[in-house]
Amino acid sequence: MIRRFSTILRIALAGAVVMLFAAQASAAKVKQEWDLDGFQHRQGDFFTQSIHRLSHLPGFSCQFDQLMAFSDGGGQHYSGRLAILKPGRFRWQYEKPYAQLYIGNHQSVWHYEPDLMQAEHLGSLESVDPAVMRLLNGELKVSEIKVLKQEYDSTLEIRRFQVSMQKSPKVWLGFSKYGDLVYIERQDMLGNSNRIRLSKCSYIAPAKKLFSFTPPADVDVLDLR
Repeated sequence: MIRRFSTILRIALAGAVVMLFAAQASAAKVKQEWDLDGFQHRQGDFFTQSIHRLSHLPGFSCQFDQLMAFSDGGGQHYSGRLAILKPGRFRWQYEKPYAQLYIGNHQSVWHYEPDLMQAEHLGSLESVDPAVMRLLNGELKVSEIKVLKQEYDSTLEIRRFQVSMQKSPKVWLGFSKYGDLVYIERQDMLGNSNRIRLSKCSYIAPAKKLFSFTPPADVDVLDLR
C-alpha cells in the first residue's frame, strides 16, 4: 500500500488536481506565442492574476482525469473528484480504475481502499511535494514561482506555463482564458510523466464534513504516522 500511495500521489500532486490520453497529448497543437524577454510586460498580468485568484479562493472542487505514462512504455488512467478547503484540507477521491480515497487535514492523511478493506493513517504529504500542495492550498506566493517557458495550446485552448517552485521539480501549469487552473503536468527524474486535467469546477468552498473520515468497523487500520 505504501508503494501505491507513493506512486500515485508523488506524481499526481506534483503536478499535486480530466484525463489526458496519450493520443490527445501527441496531437495537441502547441506553439510558442511570446518571448521570455517580453513576458513581464505582455503576459505577466495574466499569470500573476491567475495565481492570485487561486490563492484567494476559500476552496474549490473539480472532476479530474489523469494519465500517468511510465518510462518503460506502460501507463495508467485515473479519474475522480478533487476538493480543497483552505487552510490545509484536501480530498482526492479516485473512482476509476478502482476506488480509493485520500483525505488530508492539518495533522494527518487517511488513505482508504474499500476493495482491500484497508485504511492507512499517514503523517502528512509534506515529504511528497510540499510546493504543489502549497500552490493548491493558496499558500504559495507569486514571488516564489519562477516562470521558465510559456506556450499556447490551441487544442485544449489553455495557456501553459512551465514553472519552478522552491525546490520542486519543474511543473507545467495550464490556465483557461478565465485564469482557472485546469492543467498540471510533470515529468520526474526517471522519465515518468503525469498529466492531470480539471473540469466541471465549483469555486464555492466545500463543506468541512467532506474532509472527515472514520474507518468502517470491519476495515483493517494501519497507523503509519
